[in-house]
Amino acid sequence: MIGTHDDPRQRHYLELYKLGKGPLYSFSTPNHLCHFEVPHTIARAVDFADAALTPPAGPRVDVVATAKRDLKAGGIVDGLGGYDTYGVAETHAATRALGLLPIGVAEGCVLLRDVGKDAVLTYDDVRLPPGRLIDELRGEQNDLFPA
Repeated sequence: MIGTHDDPRQRHYLELYKLGKGPLYSFSTPNHLCHFEVPHTIARAVDFADAALTPPAGPRVDVVATAKRDLKAGGIVDGLGGYDTYGVAETHAATRALGLLPIGVAEGCVLLRDVGKDAVLTYDDVRLPPGRLIDELRGEQNDLFPA
């Protein structure tokens, strides 16, 4: 979770707790102790009928492929952690409306045109490799959750 706080006194404490200098502070659980968490989750499910996770109805956020450098037509986009793209969070609605290319779909795509550094790739910028499971699954997701 990312948060902010306007009160200088509270900002002092957030910095003291090593959450950074602000204005944005990142709150996370850096690890999970499964041997503690699993029994607790089971007990809550049995005693209180709580769900461990309750997903929202449909996707909310996508991570879209953004050019790390100028990319040339005819090139093949490398994978996560490679030299070609980095991910940027975008709303699922915007991703669908603008035809933005999710980073998980980008690997192996052939660029149809030049894409400038820091530009978000779109489906119109690439040719998808044939017969990939990721494209099938993405299509099913799009059918289940229309924009």
